[in-house]
Amino acid sequence: MRFAWFALSAAIAVGCKPGHSARGLDEPAPTGSVIAIAAAMGECEDLEVCARECDAGSSDRCRRMGVNYEFGKGTDRDVARATELYAKACAMRNSDACLSAGRMFEFHHGTSPDDAQAVAYYRASCDLDNPTGCANLAIMLERGRGAPKDQAQAVELFARACDRGAGVACERMKSLQAAPEGGGPR
Repeated sequence: MRFAWFALSAAIAVGCKPGHSARGLDEPAPTGSVIAIAAAMGECEDLEVCARECDAGSSDRCRRMGVNYEFGKGTDRDVARATELYAKACAMRNSDACLSAGRMFEFHHGTSPDDAQAVAYYRASCDLDNPTGCANLAIMLERGRGAPKDQAQAVELFARACDRGAGVACERMKSLQAAPEGGGPR
């Protein structure tokens, strides 16, 4: 499951600029791989049942409903509603939901641009031992987006993500360790 989240974050990170599709519209166009990864993340088969279970306190059901709304699976696509559901599930300590909420704020899907919010959600995900949350937080700190630039903490977070199996984080950590302070690769 965490590999799917990491792959999704990576797929989105290398895609079009936030808020733009390949056709230049204000809505990002999901790629086939992102849609396939979304299916692997798990969505709700029955939104009414998931809504009841989410309201009853199931963070997984809230997160899954977020997937439905983010990708328009079984309902109209509503990225603002997806963001709300991810935030709700994150408040219930669901690390994957925190990661998704951070991604929504970082890439401005259904939200106003707010890198500080992305950092807060990635930090929550990392604090819940999600390696992709740690890697995404490290990227934000490395670049000084949403928080002061902090290469030393970025290296620590990449190491933490690497130790938990996020291979791309291992490569980024090595690259930062080899670069002089403030002169790391972009």
